Amino acid sequence: MKNRKKLMMIALLCTTITGAVFFSACDSSSETTVSNTSSSQVSIVSAEKSESAVEFSSEDINTDYDTENAVSVKLSGSSADITGNGAVLDGNIIRISAAGTYILSGTMDDGQIVISAGKDDTVQLVLDNVSVTAKTTPALYAEQCGKTILLLADGSENTFSDGNSDTTDSEDEKSPNAAVFCQDDLTIVGNGSLTVNGNANNGITSKDTLRIASGTVTVNAAHHGITGKDNIAIEGGTVSVTAQTGDGIRSTYSDTDKDDKGHVFIQNASITVLSGKDAIQAEKNLTINSGTFDITTGDGAKETSSDNGFDMRGGFNFNNNDSSSEDTDSLKALKAGNNIIINGGTFHINAYDDALHSNGDVTVTGGAFHIQSGDDGIHADNTLTIKNGEITVSQSYEGLEGTVIEISGGNIDITASDDGINAAGGNDNSGFGNFDGGRGFGRFEGRQFDLQNNDNTPTAQQTVAQTETDNSSLSPALNISGGTVCVTAQGDGLDSNSALNISGGTIIVNGTTQGGNGILDHDGTMTVTGGTIIGAGTYDMLEMPSDSSSQKSVAVMFGSAQSAGTLVYITDSKGSVMAAMSPEKSFSCIVFSSPELKDGETYTVYTGGTASGEDTHGYYTNASITGGTQYTAFTASDTVSYVNESGNTSYSGMGGGMMGGRGSKENWGGMNPRDFENMTPPDDNGMTPPDFENITPPDRI
Repeated sequence: MKNRKKLMMIALLCTTITGAVFFSACDSSSETTVSNTSSSQVSIVSAEKSESAVEFSSEDINTDYDTENAVSVKLSGSSADITGNGAVLDGNIIRISAAGTYILSGTMDDGQIVISAGKDDTVQLVLDNVSVTAKTTPALYAEQCGKTILLLADGSENTFSDGNSDTTDSEDEKSPNAAVFCQDDLTIVGNGSLTVNGNANNGITSKDTLRIASGTVTVNAAHHGITGKDNIAIEGGTVSVTAQTGDGIRSTYSDTDKDDKGHVFIQNASITVLSGKDAIQAEKNLTINSGTFDITTGDGAKETSSDNGFDMRGGFNFNNNDSSSEDTDSLKALKAGNNIIINGGTFHINAYDDALHSNGDVTVTGGAFHIQSGDDGIHADNTLTIKNGEITVSQSYEGLEGTVIEISGGNIDITASDDGINAAGGNDNSGFGNFDGGRGFGRFEGRQFDLQNNDNTPTAQQTVAQTETDNSSLSPALNISGGTVCVTAQGDGLDSNSALNISGGTIIVNGTTQGGNGILDHDGTMTVTGGTIIGAGTYDMLEMPSDSSSQKSVAVMFGSAQSAGTLVYITDSKGSVMAAMSPEKSFSCIVFSSPELKDGETYTVYTGGTASGEDTHGYYTNASITGGTQYTAFTASDTVSYVNESGNTSYSGMGGGMMGGRGSKENWGGMNPRDFENMTPPDDNGMTPPDFENITPPDRI
């Protein structure tokens, strides 16, 4: 479905980051030694974009520590037994004032650990079965030091908890608003476990860079789970986050003067997130190289559209015109302000909102994805590139969306309540014609209309939004050159609001059973020079490849709807099966394009019979077929052959098919009923924009 996409958001500039970012350990004023030290450093680097890196020094990754020179802190109730220099008991507070290694054990029922050392000091806390509960403050507060290292002793179980009364401003970055709060760098490493309960507000917060090298980390937070303002780098371990009303894992540095901040890097880790808002979000780039991810946002995907085909999340709901009911929270699974780069990993995502969302580019070079989304499976404001990977979107409003979509490899399987793949759909805000709770009536000739004020003059806010999200530097297109793409869609199968180019790969579409949508849809030219395309759906809005295509295609049209599962197959003049499909839904048209279709050759179309062999969404490869009845025969001559029961025919778009003759552009006065972006708004003597609030929508637009 065209141009229903996404009210304009302000897209952040994609940054080009040159050189690696080094976060070196600070010198310590107390002599400490680390066993098995190594001069090598572990870098989290994207294989696709290696210019961005966060370094792990030897002290960030080693699990050995110096027991001889360490300070021992044994907690008991509200007291403590301290052996060594650098830590004192001040009431119910353990105050650490110098660099060094501190071994913590025991239980503190109502107290706090406070680190206030030199600004360049490294303080290593060895957690050896320690539990600290603070009723009105963070349980661990690193007020000042260069870096805090939490080393989880082998096999140890450790807990930091705060109370359930929030005494801080949850969004004030200067407030210690987490159960574990560090003003500087924070590293978690070891072979033990750490549980953090942010009962009042957030779980773990570092104002600088937060590194997790190893260990088992569990965070339960009333608001945000884990925050590394400058960067978050997770190189290993098991991380589980429950964030009731906030984000799971996030980096929040948004200033554009520092390209090396605001990033999230993950590899070799097992990540589980249940979040009230975004699960993993980077203000700039999110890079994932490997690992396993189990993510749920909100209550999961639930319903993706209403019965009339309009989006019930970000779009307009004709049954409820109260803009106050619009859900404006962001509940995305993987989100980035600039770019998302995924080179590997296994992802199980159940997202109330988009599963992957970037205000810039999304690049997937590998990985296995199992996605359920209440909106888009994968969305990029700019370019979505898929080079490899196993991507299954079992539930979505639209499966893949971007201004430009480039698919060159991988196995992609999409189920969508609207379009399977939508190129140049605009910025994120699903809904037909950009309907929204704010009554913005889409975009007519670049203008937005205020339905409440009956005014077609763009507001200042609308003008700014359109200007700041202008993707005019991109040439919108859907380009497929390889891979296997399977689409089951209730809207268009493949939809480009500009050019659609297919040069390779295998594309299988089980299209809509409603009118107003097509198996293939484009607003520019559709050029097919390679690959195999086979799809089933209606033909009232049938669009086929342009004359510029070097590969031939055929559209087989039926006079009445065919039942789901009806076998249709095409043989060449020698009787060899070229294509066979048992569509998963009822259909009135089969579209087929292949390099094997030759000019001047005669082909026969059969219906019925039985096919044996492997099939993918009803499409058989190397099928053995018995039975069937000849439906028609045709000769491939033009770029596109239109075929009915009489053989080759011309096609005017008037077929009706399963729409009962309603869906052609001619029947709509020559106007594509979905092309609201280019339509001239009605005059006041006709239907004025406010009338759209009260009209009854058609069954499908």
